[in-house]
Amino acid sequence: MEIKKITKFLWGEFIYGGHLLSFGASGILCFSAIILNQKISIPLLILGYLISQITYFYNHFKELKKDFLTNFQRTQHIQKSKKYFLIIFGFYWGFFFLCLIYINNLAVILLSLFIISGGLLYTIFLKNLSKKIIEFKSFYVSFFWALSIILIGFYYNVSFSLLLSLLFSFVFLRWLMNTIFFNIKDIESDKKENLKTLAILFGKHKTIDCLHIINIFSFVPIIIGVYTNLLPLFSLFILIFYFYSFYYLEKAKKEKTQIHNLSYIMVDGEYLLWPFILLLGKIIINL
Repeated sequence: MEIKKITKFLWGEFIYGGHLLSFGASGILCFSAIILNQKISIPLLILGYLISQITYFYNHFKELKKDFLTNFQRTQHIQKSKKYFLIIFGFYWGFFFLCLIYINNLAVILLSLFIISGGLLYTIFLKNLSKKIIEFKSFYVSFFWALSIILIGFYYNVSFSLLLSLLFSFVFLRWLMNTIFFNIKDIESDKKENLKTLAILFGKHKTIDCLHIINIFSFVPIIIGVYTNLLPLFSLFILIFYFYSFYYLEKAKKEKTQIHNLSYIMVDGEYLLWPFILLLGKIIINL
């Protein structure tokens, strides 16, 4: 019985503690290294995980009251570790700075601090802009996640070019899908806060129709990159995620679908799968 409880807690921590999403940040960095034909760096992957984890860990605790009605399962799980907040938060920051010291790259250090600052600033100061600007959070968050491509450029000393611009655009559009989709499950709580989201303005079904369009256009940068020989041919295997997203978007339309589970597992889990699909494509192409 104890084993069952421990297993349930660990699974809840992995999903609701933001670890799946943070491993996804590492997945994006790994994906980028593979596509740029660079050696995968474990310290860099750890850094990506910590940047995401610090940002979302703080956000989840800061918004516990708001999330109680719409994210009860996550709130219930986070409440269990509330008294250890400062210890855990300090632990993440400690490892983050150790990682930066080990990497010893000034550009990476400054950009990493900028990305974390951007995430924390939204939670503390900038959220009210979502009451004035439609989907402000989605564009803001997507921009900061896409900066992981610039981080890769700094780490591997790859100069900013059309290649990095295409990868930046791809990550930005994929993340835009993620954040807009997540707003669907928060329609009621966002209404109470007077936030302006597509889900509130258009409703669930029309918002999903918009996401289908973004899903198509998100892969245009990859196709352009392969067509112009800036990206390797195996990059096209990432187009598999068009069908992956098509599936969860259509599934979300059904009334019986648990949209919270769909969001936290399938949508957030996409980025962790990117490098595996890319490596599979690379193996198949080189056969």
